[in-house]
Amino acid sequence: MDKRVTLKLNSGSLMTGFPVILQIGNEGAPATVELSGSLPAAPHLQGLYQQWQAAYRNLGHTNRIEASQSGYVTNVSLIGDCDSLSALLTQSFNQWLQSAEFRIVQNKLLERLDPADNIRFILQTDQESVQRLPWHLWEMCDRYPNLEITLSAPAYETPTIVPPRQRSSVRILAVLGHSQGLDIETDKSLLNHLPNTRITFLEGPDRQTLDEHLWHPEGWEILFFAGHSTTQTTSSNNRPSDTYSPANIACHSGLTGKLYISPTNSITIEQLKNALKKAVTRGLKIALFNSCDGLGLAHALADLHISQILVMRELVPDQVAHAFLKSFIEAFSRGEPLYLAVREAREKLQAIEDKFPCAAWLPTLYQNPAEIPPTWPSLLRPSLLPVPLSELSLSELSLSEPSLSRAHASASNSLSPRSIAEPSHALPSLPLTSRLLILTLTTALLLVLRHIGFFQRWELQSFDQLLRVRPTEQPDPRLVIITIDETDIQAQNPEDRRGSLSDSALLQVINRLQESEPSTIGLDIYRDFPARADYPELAAALAEQKNLLAVCKSSDTEAGSEGIQPPPEVPNQRVGFSDFVKDPDNYVRRQLLTLTPELSSPCIAEYGLATLLALNYLSKEENVPIGISPDGELEIGELTVRPIGNRAGGYSDIDAGGRQLLLNYRNLQSPEHIANRITLTEFLQGDIPTEALRDRVILIGTIAKSSGDSWLTPYGETNGVFLQAHMTSQLISAVLNDRPLLITMPEWADALWILLWAAVGSALLLAIKTESTHVLSKLALSLMVCELALFGLCWLLLSKANLWVPWSPAAIAPVAVVAATLLADRSSNRFSNRFNPST
Repeated sequence: MDKRVTLKLNSGSLMTGFPVILQIGNEGAPATVELSGSLPAAPHLQGLYQQWQAAYRNLGHTNRIEASQSGYVTNVSLIGDCDSLSALLTQSFNQWLQSAEFRIVQNKLLERLDPADNIRFILQTDQESVQRLPWHLWEMCDRYPNLEITLSAPAYETPTIVPPRQRSSVRILAVLGHSQGLDIETDKSLLNHLPNTRITFLEGPDRQTLDEHLWHPEGWEILFFAGHSTTQTTSSNNRPSDTYSPANIACHSGLTGKLYISPTNSITIEQLKNALKKAVTRGLKIALFNSCDGLGLAHALADLHISQILVMRELVPDQVAHAFLKSFIEAFSRGEPLYLAVREAREKLQAIEDKFPCAAWLPTLYQNPAEIPPTWPSLLRPSLLPVPLSELSLSELSLSEPSLSRAHASASNSLSPRSIAEPSHALPSLPLTSRLLILTLTTALLLVLRHIGFFQRWELQSFDQLLRVRPTEQPDPRLVIITIDETDIQAQNPEDRRGSLSDSALLQVINRLQESEPSTIGLDIYRDFPARADYPELAAALAEQKNLLAVCKSSDTEAGSEGIQPPPEVPNQRVGFSDFVKDPDNYVRRQLLTLTPELSSPCIAEYGLATLLALNYLSKEENVPIGISPDGELEIGELTVRPIGNRAGGYSDIDAGGRQLLLNYRNLQSPEHIANRITLTEFLQGDIPTEALRDRVILIGTIAKSSGDSWLTPYGETNGVFLQAHMTSQLISAVLNDRPLLITMPEWADALWILLWAAVGSALLLAIKTESTHVLSKLALSLMVCELALFGLCWLLLSKANLWVPWSPAAIAPVAVVAATLLADRSSNRFSNRFNPST
């Protein structure tokens, strides 16, 4: 789902702090959430930014700023200095956003946003000091991969636009300005790779030529500029003053942009005001300035209510400008939303930051919140897009529907309204062989797209939805979770505490638990250090308590993770790994039963903690035999645990290393309701009855935010200890309660399933009588019923048979077959009419 988030900082400054207003809603609809908060004063950020800016500007690269200044920098700072200052600024910036005053805003964002959403996050402020901060490095952006933070002026309005003419290409006015020391030809070459465009290049134009082209009556969709530019402040009489200086960031002064359009001419946005206003009314949507120091350009253009303005906020080296432009037009022209195309292109700049530090800081998108950002397909005129039947003119209908009888046409000089709205032969009359060919080709295309992962994101989202609408379940009574939150941590002796659980507290927990005779204890807390010398009882308990299991973390060389060793006192046979596997959208939908650790890993455990907890409980409490099947799979009683492959269900070539299962979460109001919970403080106070713990699986883990042990699930965000509980419960319940593991069909069966639903679409075209009225309405209604039946069947199979079948490609299949058949029939009839002299 596309979301729009607006964060308004309408008054204040870094010196005094800001009152803020947060709004959240769906794109194109009014906000459904609004709340107030504040950001504290942070004057140090201004100084840090100025230090970083000075170091960045003194790197000595050839930049796209004023030609007379480009390439003559002598005070070249080291790349390391720039990197150090950027890291310090980023750290201080995130600490500012983690302040207590702003926490209500952060919590609301985490509550209302889904990492799978496309999120346009608009920062609405007129404070240059805030606009120049590295908002793309806010930790929130890492959590939401489809979120991009853009800028907006506090005041905006929707411009009046003359209805555009129909045409088959996107019109681009590309101004190639003064290019001393720059490679402008590369910009020109990159633009020429855009599909369906009509580009007019102005190379080194004078002011009058540029003005005349902006006034062109056919209008432009995109204005592009490459060359030298700079930001200037404006005085009270609205005239440009000295070149913009970092010292001016603190105050709010007017900014404007200056373009060097030729070796002898420069021009400000103010001097193009009338021409740009007219271009906006004639359809100008995007202004893209691949030049230096463009924040002043964005400020000036925003006053003209241009929908999207893409600039570089600081000096931009020539190579960075080319790399960004190449990645941006590739992403945008393939249909990515504009702001996500900016994010993708900006993130790709990280690959060259060893030579051009902070290159990813430069691209900045300035937006008009009153307009939905255009996509590349939306910039194309309707002549390239399918025309709805209701929008066809009388003449188009009479020519495009050859199935209307010639007898009827000769009996009347014009079509009656009824014959237009309800054509007597609206459905195709293609031969059966053609229909079968369309069915086969459409299904083959869907299978190819599915094989390369095109549908994976949608399939995983639909899988999550199907999980959530299953019947509600009860918590697992065999499990008890002892949680450690921030209050529990602070209540411990700080001199004794290491991590979230002190040695004295851990010893008390173990002793109290053993009094209650639990079945198995899982310590889901890292302890890569021995017990203190003054706690020999703890060292003995960790070494000798046979029902106590501990965790370690496996190393992953590819991911750059060194791993964490287990408690040195606990024998290896009582240690399980804590590793989870995440999907590309960072959700946990699979359980890792076993793995083969790397030779250099400090954690050599081959079984997961949840796996060991379940096996210990089943063997000890239920006397369930555990072994290995003849084909090498784990056998637990009568259950043979067969791991999934790399293309199970909706997955497309995932890393299925080790032995993995689909995680069959219990359908609860929250993942944290999986079992009875006891806080550490409650447990140590001794108010817990012995019967509540006897013969139970006890899990001990931290839920404090400071631990960073937070994971995304189809049911919301939760802590690692609750995931371990779900995984433990899954195995125990599969053996004892006839709650089967989730399964999938083989690839050939998935293909037949998709073919079946594609055939349903073809059958609908045959079933609806062409002589009946409202044929297309009936066809649309039939497709809706078909989609509802498909969803219901997918839900039934998952709920009753624990079988995950493809939903997304199967849902698209009947619609795609119907659309392809209708288009093929229409094209065939048009061809026949064109070359048949009798028509």
